[in-house]
Amino acid sequence: MASSPIAEYKYRELFGRAFNAHKDNYVLPADDLELARLDMQHDIFKYNLGNSLYVAPELVRKALRPEQSQTPRVLDIGTGSGRWALEMASEFPNADVLGIDLAPTKLTEISVIPSNCRFELRDANLPFTEYIGLFDVVHCRCVELGIPNFHAFLFNVAQTLKPGGILLLCSGYLQLFDEQKEPLPVTVEGDPRFTWIQRTVGETYAALYWRPDNAIHTQSHWNEWLEENPNFERFFIQDIYSPIGPWPSGETV
Repeated sequence: MASSPIAEYKYRELFGRAFNAHKDNYVLPADDLELARLDMQHDIFKYNLGNSLYVAPELVRKALRPEQSQTPRVLDIGTGSGRWALEMASEFPNADVLGIDLAPTKLTEISVIPSNCRFELRDANLPFTEYIGLFDVVHCRCVELGIPNFHAFLFNVAQTLKPGGILLLCSGYLQLFDEQKEPLPVTVEGDPRFTWIQRTVGETYAALYWRPDNAIHTQSHWNEWLEENPNFERFFIQDIYSPIGPWPSGETV
């Protein structure tokens, strides 16, 4: 699948949930419940970025500034519910924003999409032949479960960027930390430190660890993969700790 009309999309049904129709290796659903979770995830990332859609705001705003001879372009790979793409289109009305995913976004069904924002069905594992050198900013958030070879994926993504373009990578890590930012161990029931959320995270990590693509460790390789990729001139990695559960109003981690 390169791209296809959203109106003709057929889902796979599995365990009472709807999944994308094209890739078995992406294990998360694509139904309304999952899209609602992705909306919540979007809000969490945005909150932890200081109510921003991206890191390095000076660089992103410079890349998408209005006073250019050509219209700036933004690509959101694995757009999910489409919230990030939609809000970028609203923040930068002078830019064209394209969101791609294996399954349709909720926005295509219930929302009015700005004229500078559109969505396509596309497998990000295929070569971006039609996108070479088109985009000023490319955004990828939590896509590693659907990318069996992330190292090769970075080379493909680099081809979509204009010279001086910006790649924004964002992901979570299946590890819980305490107030001192030390890793919490996986404990058993009866241990005073036991929590069900840590047990759930630990079991999820263990299940994903044995996948052939070992996607659970993808983000830990970003540093070395970007360093050895000649298409990227410079990069930085920022770790952000997000609270789980309630915390005092007005306080940050």
